[in-house]
Amino acid sequence: MTRPQRITDLSVSLLLLVASTVYFSVWYAFHTVNLEQLQLFEGTWAYFAETVSVPGGFSDYLGRFLSQFFYHAWSGALILAGLLVLIRALLRRICTRKDAIIGAATFLPSILLMMVMCLRFPTVSLLTAFCLTLVAVLAVKGIRSTKARRIWTLILIPVLYLLLGSLAALFAAIVAIQEHNWRFGVVALLMAIACPLVASLIFPYPLGRLFYGLSYYKVHVQMPVWPWVAAVVAAAVVALAESPVLAGNDRTWRAAYAAVVIFAVPAVLLCSSRNDEQSLRYNSLAGKRAWNRIVTEATRRAPKTYGETACLNLALCKTGHLGGHMFEFRQDGPETLLPNENTPHHDGLSTAEIFYQLGMVNNARRYCFEALNAIPDYQKSAPVFKLLAEISLVNENFEMARKYLTSLSHTLFYRRWANERIALLKDPAGPFVPNEYIEKRYERYKGEDYIFDYNHADFSLRQLLVEHPGNLTALNYLLAWNLLQKYTGEFVATCPFEAFTSTVPKAWQEGFVLDWNRSGYPADDLPEFITPALAARFEAFTRDFNANVPLAAMQERYGDTYWFYYFFK
Repeated sequence: MTRPQRITDLSVSLLLLVASTVYFSVWYAFHTVNLEQLQLFEGTWAYFAETVSVPGGFSDYLGRFLSQFFYHAWSGALILAGLLVLIRALLRRICTRKDAIIGAATFLPSILLMMVMCLRFPTVSLLTAFCLTLVAVLAVKGIRSTKARRIWTLILIPVLYLLLGSLAALFAAIVAIQEHNWRFGVVALLMAIACPLVASLIFPYPLGRLFYGLSYYKVHVQMPVWPWVAAVVAAAVVALAESPVLAGNDRTWRAAYAAVVIFAVPAVLLCSSRNDEQSLRYNSLAGKRAWNRIVTEATRRAPKTYGETACLNLALCKTGHLGGHMFEFRQDGPETLLPNENTPHHDGLSTAEIFYQLGMVNNARRYCFEALNAIPDYQKSAPVFKLLAEISLVNENFEMARKYLTSLSHTLFYRRWANERIALLKDPAGPFVPNEYIEKRYERYKGEDYIFDYNHADFSLRQLLVEHPGNLTALNYLLAWNLLQKYTGEFVATCPFEAFTSTVPKAWQEGFVLDWNRSGYPADDLPEFITPALAARFEAFTRDFNANVPLAAMQERYGDTYWFYYFFK
């Protein structure tokens, strides 16, 4: 390669590194974080033995090990970017011809794999398996003796299948291409095809999954074709490097690099989903109880789904702004306050967090188990285990809490938190529980717990308030529930208007004024806690409503009020 070609090649490599790092740490940060939340990596021998005991288990273990660092989006992005650049560098090293055309083509598998990582349930195991497969090719390529090289190839194919999974077929294909011996190539490929067939006799997995790869994608029903497209492209690039095709002139190789960059941008964006990213953002922040950040995110980009709005409503409640700002955001009924298993786009962990904050800890436990069952490859989840440990501490079920905490103590980012609580449980004077769990214990049901009836959630919320009148979260949710159900009479009877030491929240005032008007009381005799500005705005709303002002105009003028929700939702 000439000096301009080397500079261009290095520049595009740096562009891939920087662009993928920024993409996965900023634009797609919560997809990155979600990869860590869908597993619980334990640094124990038992966990290692269980993971590597299936075909592809070793690369899966390495992928899970790296995934634990996705707790922070920036570290996960650096790992993903590093693996993608490493795959490209290894493929570049494998290719016999080193001209610029081949150099540009070696970026294609990394771009395709980046597309896979933009999907909903990818695994880092795919990237680790790809890297180790190419390392094995380089190792065999370094053997000078043709006979020894072919013997080692045939030995490594089943070994790599056990360690890395079905990408052993890529190893066989690349080595066969570079051997330039079609008989040996047929034998190597037939051996690679035979590996899943033999494995189906030993391991209890469907043959299709054994051919595709057990750990290359979390969903095993609809597996994307892109991982194997990347493998086929990698083999094709090696085949091109073995062909006598001319390197091309100056204009040709520059066009090749430009085409790779132009192809990469729309291809990656096509596989990404900003809607999924926003849902994961709200769910992740709710699980970490970053209430202020949720509110900040909502002001920048309003929630669109039931689950997102439910997370926002919880954040508004915990920051003391539910009554003041909830109708400034789109509300679609009580499901945006208390989601259930039939609510579209609801997340088990964030729903469990809502019930936990209310004090309905046993219902929170039920949704924790739903969150675990929703993980496509049936792994554990560190955030879910953390919440289950907290629920057990609140319920004074210390033995169950110790089990969850023990698993978390074997992790990297949850170890300190878990060990602090395990140490408290080992106190000779008896288990000591932090104040946060004691407070939650007072907020929960005191007597016999009962099954939560979603259609009569107000009964459960009232029961919480009877047993603990200081449960402000339950009070705010009861008031909001009545408003969302359009039970203005029950709302007025429940809301302690006279107890507010400052201005009554806006939505509570709007609910009261509407009920006052519908009850036939005079508008000029409103209580003092109704501000004159709000009363005047309600008069304007009534005039426009009676005048049949178009819906679009009503939404523009009053879309942030409870009155608009009451009459138009």
